[in-house]
Amino acid sequence: MNGFAYSHSEELGNAFEYLLLCMGTQGENGQFRTPRHIIDWIVACLDPQPTDKILDPACGTGGFLVSAYRHILNKNTSPGSKLPGDKLGHEQRKALYANFTGYDITDLMVKLSKVNLFLHQFPSPAIHIYDSLSNDARWSEKADLILANPPFMTPKGGVTPHTKFRVPAKKAEVLFTDYIAEHLTPDGRAGIIVPNGIVATTQNAYVSLRRFLVEDSLVAVVSLPAGVFKPYSGVKTSILLLDKKLARRTDKIRFVKIAADGFDLGDQRREIAVNDLPEAERVMKAWLKGKLTDDFVSPLAWKLVEKREVLAHRSCNLDLGETGAGMTSANGGMPFVQISELLQDVRLSNKVQKNQFLSAGRHPIVAQSENFIAGYWNDDADVFRVKTPLVLFGDHTRRFKYVDFDFVLGADGVKVLQFDERVLPRYAYFALNALKLRNLGYSRHYKELLSHEIPLPSLEEQRRIVAEIEGYQQIIDGARQILAAYQPCLEANPEWETVRLEEVCDVRDGTHDSPKYVMTDGFPLITSKNLRNGFVDFSEVDLISRRDLDAINKRSKVYDGDILMPMIGTIGNPVIAKVDREFAVKTSRLSNSTRATASSTASSG
Repeated sequence: MNGFAYSHSEELGNAFEYLLLCMGTQGENGQFRTPRHIIDWIVACLDPQPTDKILDPACGTGGFLVSAYRHILNKNTSPGSKLPGDKLGHEQRKALYANFTGYDITDLMVKLSKVNLFLHQFPSPAIHIYDSLSNDARWSEKADLILANPPFMTPKGGVTPHTKFRVPAKKAEVLFTDYIAEHLTPDGRAGIIVPNGIVATTQNAYVSLRRFLVEDSLVAVVSLPAGVFKPYSGVKTSILLLDKKLARRTDKIRFVKIAADGFDLGDQRREIAVNDLPEAERVMKAWLKGKLTDDFVSPLAWKLVEKREVLAHRSCNLDLGETGAGMTSANGGMPFVQISELLQDVRLSNKVQKNQFLSAGRHPIVAQSENFIAGYWNDDADVFRVKTPLVLFGDHTRRFKYVDFDFVLGADGVKVLQFDERVLPRYAYFALNALKLRNLGYSRHYKELLSHEIPLPSLEEQRRIVAEIEGYQQIIDGARQILAAYQPCLEANPEWETVRLEEVCDVRDGTHDSPKYVMTDGFPLITSKNLRNGFVDFSEVDLISRRDLDAINKRSKVYDGDILMPMIGTIGNPVIAKVDREFAVKTSRLSNSTRATASSTASSG
């Protein structure tokens, strides 16, 4: 085969893959097109060899198989040669083509995968319509290298698998991961993209799967930033790397966190400068080849955890944030610095009193109120011109606000925080929001704030952290928009009987007292601000002691099915209580429907 023929075929293959990128067929049955740079990273780490039998049991359009093929050709190309893989003889090429196999349950995907491999020179691609989970006809076939991004979605009612799986389950992602681990040769390797449930869910099937992987072949867990699969999905994913030979030689598992993959985390996935993948590849290749010594240095966040420590946990958690000790960086640990040592002095003399706030105007007023913008002002002389973004701290409310625009300061106990050159303002904002400040009531908290410490990684690491958090925030904001748009409506029949609320249910108040807050080992005290979009939000909640909890609940205990009605702030946003943890209610009206009332109401309706 001459160089022109190969070049022409390669060009067609690239055009075909671009066509696949533009197609709208992804997303069905949890099938999402795997980003090329993620595929190539996994392949580079596992380093396919010409003699490896390579399998993708959920091959889709064949992206993993094509990447592995290209990798082998590139590794076997002479310097300056125009023919990739020129070092491979005719018989070696024939054997190479025969070593690639793919399965998919969708006829369209099988056809697309075959065309993709055909355009990359495969004379007769071995791509089969085959359901790996419910059909055991190919169960005895093994592979030296398995590469896969299995479907994340399980059909309604679950999968009905055949009986040869080691882990009993009905979830597709559990069964696929089990399938891959069980179909490796004795020295086999695998790279699997999995949803976060595989590494952290506490259901029995997931726990059993993780124990099997740790004991059998798991050597590394790589955490990817949420948003890698955008715009198709914002699901959080990880990469599991299996290596049976290495697993027999080591009693440890390496955990690596990729905070940025070279693209932003928005739907457009625009290219950015920050990219952890090259360094992560260097780290992972050294680990897989047994060359990662104790003096190996990397700026990436990573952990090395003994298998016995992972297995000792009841849920055998493989989540990076939950496993073993803290992460390590190049300097052996991340320093913590007291906040008072990081601040530059900022004094704002022009302040506007609350009773002077305007409902509209040229300049926004930032105060410590719950609303980000508290009001407006028209006098240019009172405007603070922001050159470097600031963080504002509510001395009474303990709220932080990130401000990167010109503003007027509301004179109600706001502290302006400007950090020195060691801290990115956006990172400082996120780090401060993670603090647990004691609630001192309506007194000032600034001194309390100054005494706390925040972690201070390098500026590059701060950028990575900010990028990942903002990626998560986009997912959260999208979910909130969906919740806000969901407006269930019960249309009343004019013929129905109407009654006063107090006639059909027991209406009670929560406590009006102000119990003392505790920092740890406490119980949530729910107020109006915690009732959001139809659920009780425990993310920003103050804690009280067991004694105060019992005292409040003795008077107004909350039961499953009670309606919590906020009467301050977010009036008219009721929540049906689900009591799956202990908490007490403050100043929110409580409605507890009785069985008799429910029956009566149903009869009259």
